[in-house]
Amino acid sequence: MIFALDCFAQNEIEGLQDIQPPVDFPPNYFLLFLLLAIALIVGAFFIIRFLRKRMKAQKKIVLPAKPSYLIAYEALEELKRLNLPAAGKIKEYYTVLSDIVRRYLESQFDIHAPEMTTEEFLHTLHLSPSLVARHKELLFHFLNLCDLVKFAKYGPSLSEMEEGFTAAKKLIDETKQTEGIILKK
Repeated sequence: MIFALDCFAQNEIEGLQDIQPPVDFPPNYFLLFLLLAIALIVGAFFIIRFLRKRMKAQKKIVLPAKPSYLIAYEALEELKRLNLPAAGKIKEYYTVLSDIVRRYLESQFDIHAPEMTTEEFLHTLHLSPSLVARHKELLFHFLNLCDLVKFAKYGPSLSEMEEGFTAAKKLIDETKQTEGIILKK
């Protein structure tokens, strides 16, 4: 039996052959070129998209914001055109006039005037270096007159109304800034 196994093993060994060398396939660069082309197309798409967005952002014309003093002047002219005192709307006239000044100060000096009471506003203004003493005093008298009319039912004369309008315009004239310079008359 041992002999039979030996013969079987020898027959098997004779039938076995050595390992064959690897088969060389011709190189197929088509798939590599296809993947490279897809990558280039996708990359070009994103680069073009980026450049177009950048060019559109540069093409937009940014108009400078209208200076706060010009907005205030326009509002004063509109108030003058409405002629509220002639219609007997004195309280409304002073409400709009003080609102114009407060909004101007908020925009020009970053003082949040419209949300404050006159007393709070004057206290904040007293601590602020934004205005000089004569402007603070002018504003104090102007706002007190407005409050008298709005809340104490004070009936100002026509000359007092004109003085209030003139005071508001004077405050704007003297505190407006053009190109970073405070103009003073």
